[in-house]
Amino acid sequence: MSMNSSGGQEDLRVRRTQKALWEALLALMDERDFESITVKDVCDRAMVHRTTFYKYYQDKYDLLLRGMQRMHDSLAEEEDNLPKTAAMDDATRHFLLIFQHVARHERFYRLMLCGDGVGTFHTLLRRYLAERNEKYLTCLQQEGKPFALPIPFLAHFSAGGLIGIVTWWLENDMACPPEQMAQYLKSFMFEGAFHLQKKD
Repeated sequence: MSMNSSGGQEDLRVRRTQKALWEALLALMDERDFESITVKDVCDRAMVHRTTFYKYYQDKYDLLLRGMQRMHDSLAEEEDNLPKTAAMDDATRHFLLIFQHVARHERFYRLMLCGDGVGTFHTLLRRYLAERNEKYLTCLQQEGKPFALPIPFLAHFSAGGLIGIVTWWLENDMACPPEQMAQYLKSFMFEGAFHLQKKD
């Protein structure tokens, strides 16, 4: 067996172990408060020895933070690799990706955003969304579409609103499909609630 093959198998074992620990933590967080969960609880649920846990993580907080960062990174990577199509504008495409991502990882987002939640992930997600919003709004401004309010204000306001809407969507069992949610959000953000009043 070549060294590369051996190294690949080792990497696969590491990923499987880390995945098992992460899924064990999420399962336990489904059952009780994060602060009451111990490293031993996680290892028992994942059937991983504690010495193995400490090879990869400092403590349960490190496991949680790195798991949240991976989810954050996967969302950013999906958006960076999203192909553009003439049938959908950038704003709708951006919102649709977020709702589809949340739907695929529903359990994780319910734990992070609903109920008690975890403030660290909320902060990570808000910063990510605000950064993306700033880039998009800056491009619009450069194309000759000026804004009456500062772009950072608009970017952070819309990021906070999007997190609120995603949380509401999850709490209502994702009653609307992602495509409809994306269209609702795009219409509200760019037309405003008062312009969307039904006409008699």
